[in-house]
Amino acid sequence: MTTASPVSPLKNTLVPKSMLDRLDKIDKDLPKTIAKLRQRRLDFKTAPLVDQELVRQWGKECIKPLRQFCEKVLVELYTHYTPFSVNNLLGEVTKRGLRLEIALALASQYDPILNNDALLRRYINEGFVDWDYLASVMNGFGYRFGVDELKSLLTQPTGVRRRFRLGFGGFKK
Repeated sequence: MTTASPVSPLKNTLVPKSMLDRLDKIDKDLPKTIAKLRQRRLDFKTAPLVDQELVRQWGKECIKPLRQFCEKVLVELYTHYTPFSVNNLLGEVTKRGLRLEIALALASQYDPILNNDALLRRYINEGFVDWDYLASVMNGFGYRFGVDELKSLLTQPTGVRRRFRLGFGGFKK
């Protein structure tokens, strides 16, 4: 009795010569094709997530030692919230003559899930600042300020700055 040996289905299959010639041609042209694909340039433009002009404009309103902190928080706010809502908040702060740095530090801690905006609302409505909490927020961003140092830095008088003029200045004679 003889045993049948396993036969590969491809072993007995004949491939036409024209098919082999096409495969050889593809093999020869493959390095040229790859080189052409690598040389091809793609023109694409990406829009930044945050409008840097707005960040710079509002950042100029902050005092020099905290400007980088302000810009970092502004980028974070503009990334997570609409520019309209951020501009409204900051416009309200400057309209009331409050410190932008304090408002940005408190706004950086806002979480919409927890709805924890009580300190920011209290600052805007009453001008109240919890200096210990503010110092801990600044320390969380890597700025080492003591409570007294931060208080003296941010309680220096500041004039009411108007960023945007609504309406027109009147008629010229």
